[in-house]
Amino acid sequence: MLTIDKPSIAWCRTADILLFLDIEKDRYFRLPAEQNRAELAALDARSGPSWQQPPQFSRPGDYLLPGDVSSHIGNGNFTLSCVARAIWLQKRLERRIAARTLNVVLGEVKQRFDQIGVSSATLDPEAQRCIRSFEQARLIRTTADRCLPQSLALATSLVRLGVRPNVVIGVQAFPFAAHCWVQHREIVLNDSLEEVLRFTPILVL
Repeated sequence: MLTIDKPSIAWCRTADILLFLDIEKDRYFRLPAEQNRAELAALDARSGPSWQQPPQFSRPGDYLLPGDVSSHIGNGNFTLSCVARAIWLQKRLERRIAARTLNVVLGEVKQRFDQIGVSSATLDPEAQRCIRSFEQARLIRTTADRCLPQSLALATSLVRLGVRPNVVIGVQAFPFAAHCWVQHREIVLNDSLEEVLRFTPILVL
């Protein structure tokens, strides 16, 4: 346990740096160098964990690190109605994130996730079409700096289809950056494997 222990804080260790996400305050931060070294030494001395999530957002026990990319991202026809819906859902999530705290928005998403029992090991044609539509929506509306609402919109769409995905927020230390993507088991659904492997998960729903 770190000395910085607050119910709203998630943290992870990456490149010998401790990075923090305060979900209530919607901000990332790191410790001064001397305090960072002290906290790392204390963790190493007791073989402490390399990450921690807030109690209300406990990391799923079956979460797997990304290992592949969905083949459904680029395969299939362009369906305008599905793509339009993907863009509309993303815009709706953007408005929700702008109007509420990250804590509230993630709590709403997690409630939907918790309604799903055992998710199917495979994705049916409708779920495949959903994944493809969100990827094709990028051709019309870029997801640059919009990875969080895009990922939350895709994830909630999949939940409606009976799929229990993971939304992953990852961070890197040098230079600092944060990113968000969606997985089904170890399969990345809305990004490249090379991109997501640059980041260490700090919060997994």
